[in-house]
Amino acid sequence: MAYSKSKEIILIGENGLLARAFKESLTSQNIPFSVIKITRKNNIKNKKELYKILKKYLNDRSSYTLINCLASLKPKNKSDFYINENLPKDLIMYPTGGEIFLIHFSTNNIFSKQIKDNYTIQKKKGEENIQKIRNSKYNLIRLPFLLPKNSFDKNNLPKQFKLLMSFIDLPLISFVPPSRNLYRPINIQDIVDLTLSELVTNKKNKTININGPTEMNLLEISKLILSKNQKRKNNILVVIPFPWKILDFFLTKYPYLLNLFERNTILQQLLPIKR
Repeated sequence: MAYSKSKEIILIGENGLLARAFKESLTSQNIPFSVIKITRKNNIKNKKELYKILKKYLNDRSSYTLINCLASLKPKNKSDFYINENLPKDLIMYPTGGEIFLIHFSTNNIFSKQIKDNYTIQKKKGEENIQKIRNSKYNLIRLPFLLPKNSFDKNNLPKQFKLLMSFIDLPLISFVPPSRNLYRPINIQDIVDLTLSELVTNKKNKTININGPTEMNLLEISKLILSKNQKRKNNILVVIPFPWKILDFFLTKYPYLLNLFERNTILQQLLPIKR
């Protein structure tokens, strides 16, 4: 892949699934990059605190490409809200004598009216904040459910995978939680390759919606995960039964109950949602 060295690639964040995949790919392709380390410990809640960190890294740089890998999937405090909603906008607006190009990742969940959790709402507002800025330069990439590149090591998985693994990563029998969600998952390496190819071929503002090639339910995703685990690949999979007709009766009769399910990331699994 031919990449211009006139603009350095700078990753925002380094510990998440996406950031690790970018670091591995950029290193293997000898593409120059650096990392701005921002974690929960920094507890950034506003532009002033963000810019104080950026100044340490960007003081002698003018033109660069920022790849924002920061996101709070389970937002609980002011810092989490800031990272999802306002940090992307503030990255674009950071004062520099050159040009900033931002790669920002959002979620395809924003297309579903049934998904109303804080993370999805905040990511949608984050998109709107970017789009309001005049003369900004960015790629906005909306992601589906991401599958790790090679392994499903529990120590390196995001929280939503760890919860599923607690059910299926068992000796002999794997219990698949009840779910009516349908996903179009994609390997995270495909996201990295597409992102870097966009930097080579196109620097115009663009919004890209990505889905995996195949629609899968939670049982099929569980089978895929176990197929990559030599200890568990021959496990018997048992789907935990659930009284769907009874649930639908109460959800139809009590709208406030439906709203509760739509706002909770775990209870959402019990709703018929295409993601």
